[in-house]
Amino acid sequence: MNGVGESSVVLVPSVHNPFGATKLSPLKGFSTSPPERIGIRGEYDYNGLANRVLRCFNQSVKEDISQLKVRQRGCVVILTGVVSSRTLLDQLVALAANVEGTAHVEIRCVRFTEEAAIT
Repeated sequence: MNGVGESSVVLVPSVHNPFGATKLSPLKGFSTSPPERIGIRGEYDYNGLANRVLRCFNQSVKEDISQLKVRQRGCVVILTGVVSSRTLLDQLVALAANVEGTAHVEIRCVRFTEEAAIT
């Protein structure tokens, strides 16, 4: 079992984007870049989804998330690091799930400073 202030791996499916389907275009072959590879300015970017999720976080969240890492594995967004509370983590997961191209959000080894301060 994990210690206080840590979470285990959790997969959160994106309700709006079923796996393999996106808002940009349905899978029609390889004539266009997949949505998870589209960068902030519409250019091809191997880590485009992670960069767009991080930009969304920075625009939407007022709290410090500098210790949170946002990565991607295909259309899966992976969050690791430290955030202030579970409430903030829930908000970040909801934001990430709504970014174009996200199929799932994984939470890996996220610690909470709020709970760590209590112990």
